[in-house]
Amino acid sequence: MGIWYLTDQSRLAHERNEMDRLQANASWLVGIMWSIEPRLTIKADIRAHELVYQVKLTYPDFFPATPPYVAPIDSDVRWSEHQYANGTLCLEWGPDNWHHDITAAQMLESTYRLLEAENPLGQSEQHGIVPSRHFLTPGQSLRSKIFRMHMSESLFDYLSATEEKKVGHATLKYVVEVGTIVYHVLQINDYENPQMPEPFKKSYGKEQWLVYRTSATAEQVREIKTIENLQELVKTHDEVVLTLSQPNGEDRVQGVILIDQQAGMHLYYFSDDELRDLAILMDDSKNKRTPEFCQRLSEKRIAIVGLGSVGSKVAESLCRMGAGKFYLVDEDLFLVGNLERHSLDWRNVGFHKVDAIAQKLRYISPTVAVETTSINLTGQESNAAVNGALVKISTCDVIVDATANGQVFNLLASISAASKKPLIWTEVYAGGIGGLVARSRPGRDPNPQAMRQAYHQYTVDAPDFNPSIPAPYTIENSDGEVYIASDADVSVIASHLTRLVVDTAVHSDKSMFPYSMYLIGLSEGWIFSQPFDTRPIQTDHLLQDEEPSVVDAKLQSENVSFLMKLLEEKDD
Repeated sequence: MGIWYLTDQSRLAHERNEMDRLQANASWLVGIMWSIEPRLTIKADIRAHELVYQVKLTYPDFFPATPPYVAPIDSDVRWSEHQYANGTLCLEWGPDNWHHDITAAQMLESTYRLLEAENPLGQSEQHGIVPSRHFLTPGQSLRSKIFRMHMSESLFDYLSATEEKKVGHATLKYVVEVGTIVYHVLQINDYENPQMPEPFKKSYGKEQWLVYRTSATAEQVREIKTIENLQELVKTHDEVVLTLSQPNGEDRVQGVILIDQQAGMHLYYFSDDELRDLAILMDDSKNKRTPEFCQRLSEKRIAIVGLGSVGSKVAESLCRMGAGKFYLVDEDLFLVGNLERHSLDWRNVGFHKVDAIAQKLRYISPTVAVETTSINLTGQESNAAVNGALVKISTCDVIVDATANGQVFNLLASISAASKKPLIWTEVYAGGIGGLVARSRPGRDPNPQAMRQAYHQYTVDAPDFNPSIPAPYTIENSDGEVYIASDADVSVIASHLTRLVVDTAVHSDKSMFPYSMYLIGLSEGWIFSQPFDTRPIQTDHLLQDEEPSVVDAKLQSENVSFLMKLLEEKDD
């Protein structure tokens, strides 16, 4: 990285000239001193209301693309209401409105205007108020807040309706991660949090808190610092003796949700006898972030066979898009080697993939219904167990084959044909060169076997693609170079497959996909001329070639008579 004042000599000269001009014309600028420490800096003495403020302006590494920053020379000094935690002053120009034509001289002028208006070192009655030029996002506001409480609008409305002088009890769950503690309300009296997933309720820490509404004002509530202050406030304003015991009457509660006269919320954790306030994080979950048609996914039951790197991503994405019912099939375990391309993480090592994915879906959606089996559909299993799994697959609205296993595909193709349910399948090509996504909808597409034959014929007619395959998703060329499909490669194909599943599930009449089989290129090679080269395969003509099987009328009559006899014997 180049040093800007060495690589941009004209800008350095412009900065020097503007600073010289400012020093010659501004009586409030008592003096400046340039230095390198190691960034280029300017130490300046600024006079405001006959008081001198010593500041240091620092040119950033990427100046003039980013703005200089100004702070008191003494890093421990707090002057202004417009001062960040690291001491930097919030001036008229920042990262949100910076323009490279602005100079350091203008930044010092802005510093003077702030100090002149606020007069922070003057007498208290002389202090001025300078309105903020910008709005902080919740993320910016909560950066320094270690204790936080997540609050939905429904919870806020419930608390706001609390009667004065009424004591309630709340059960809270809390999560401790990366130096932050986040509380979530599980239950308050007769209110239960509808957003909280079942696995979350059974995990993490739990505390009992009080809920109380006082007639004291927000200003009066903000003055309390200890538990004794809290009890005195309630006794003074409400003539209530506030006891801090849990519903069992023995243990002390760990905190209080205090609602003031104007329905303002004040959250305090009891740290010994001190009150530690919590920041409120209001949720915006009412803002829907999925397309409207995805609402129809909630009633669709989707079978996913194979919860590996592709199937896990498809399941998670479908759940986030609103799918509400799943039947998941996979017998494999999640191991450390799966971390590179799977949606699970180290916490799931050693568990069956199907169970860990089911749990993850339940964390995503509190209303999702997930049924699982670790049966190997083509392995050494009980015939009855396999049959039971296949029957459940056949009752789903959509069947997804994410195994890239020929035996499994043949089995699911038969189930699809017999149950007249659409089958959707995929394949990620070795080396990350691309992949296949395809579907067969009974009555609208050829049967899966016919479509697969069409695909094989397409590959026969295409250029040779026969590198050795030493491991899944891996190829080795004739020169011994090994190419491995990355998580990004797998994710692209999984995302295309997910879109095909959603389209099949909710667009029964009009599809957004004119074809039912696509080859998707991720790099140049084989049939792909470049990345993102997509090749549709025409299969409509195969549908016309399918002829319904003709059953002999006499044979059909004999079969019906046989079955009727069995049913009569069962009734007897």
